[in-house]
Amino acid sequence: MPRRDRFRTYLDALRNLARTDVPNRAELIERNVDLYLKDEIGGRQRALERLRQAIHNEETERREGEDWSVAKDYVRSLQNMAAD
Repeated sequence: MPRRDRFRTYLDALRNLARTDVPNRAELIERNVDLYLKDEIGGRQRALERLRQAIHNEETERREGEDWSVAKDYVRSLQNMAAD
């Protein structure tokens, strides 16, 4: 699958999870991010920044019923761990 399509698939999954309130939502979000990072070619920091920017863009849309805080916090924590 082309890189752009793969990224879109992971982002679509995150968007769907941002709309749900299932009890294990945080775990599913983290697993989705981890899978994206595992499959991404070109460096972990670059992939994390791409995700961070995409989540920021999604969050600024302010669509009703979406909560991007878990994804945003998880990606930020991964970036901080990598920077240490």
